[in-house]
Amino acid sequence: MIRRPGRPGLKADSTRFAILGSGSASNGFIFESGDFSFIIDNGYSLSEFRRRMKQLEYRESKLAFIFLTHHHSDHFKGVETLSSTLGIPVVTHQNMPLEKYCKKPGLHRLDILPGKDYFFDSLKFRCFETSHDAQASVGFHFSLNDLAFTIITDTGLVSDEMMILAAKSDYLFLESNYSPELLHKGPYPEFLKRRILSNQGHLSNLDAAVSMSRLSEMEDLRLKKIFLCHLSEKNNNVEKVKEEVQRIYKGRIPYGICPRNDCLSQNALIRSA
Repeated sequence: MIRRPGRPGLKADSTRFAILGSGSASNGFIFESGDFSFIIDNGYSLSEFRRRMKQLEYRESKLAFIFLTHHHSDHFKGVETLSSTLGIPVVTHQNMPLEKYCKKPGLHRLDILPGKDYFFDSLKFRCFETSHDAQASVGFHFSLNDLAFTIITDTGLVSDEMMILAAKSDYLFLESNYSPELLHKGPYPEFLKRRILSNQGHLSNLDAAVSMSRLSEMEDLRLKKIFLCHLSEKNNNVEKVKEEVQRIYKGRIPYGICPRNDCLSQNALIRSA
């Protein structure tokens, strides 16, 4: 278990969250409770990260951890610099070969394993394996005070474990990476199209809609809203997500679509449709 000396000021009613940015270029999420916060992934330079934090009115002095899903650059590009600059550890799968992608030795990392629960103050979390072409790729499920979250991106398959954890969450961040139509018609070479379409690639708009439909039929469902995110730069757009998701999904869970690269506050996310 991850344990550190307690911090003052952690209040259940102060939990908040935001997307620093989402898409095929760069990604980052932030979650905060009182004077404690953490981010999941950081694909931004230090200056751009700080600009986005300021825009969303978050303070980097509160950051205690960087959680990392995998080593692809749109998630990892800014992690090493941020970790060394702020002196905070990177929490990730113990088999993730981060040092291979670091520019300097000595990255401060805290290793975890899928399926185990970890605790830090008001945070309880676990990681789960994702199906992606990156070694030891994971997603995260966690509760912060009285709110529970699951992040499912960068996976070619949605497992039963992911579905169960998502159903236990208040909010789900779910990949809706590409439109099959746009991908097939688009400029990518065939090998890259096959990679995206594979079981170790990404979830399409249709895949996301099927998962949402399955969730909507589950018993004891806790979900308040689903946020469709990680839209491809070349093979998707908000209008296409709406069109293709609505073709399949008729469920009872509200959802919103996160435009590429936008900073989105908690209020903006909850209002999104």
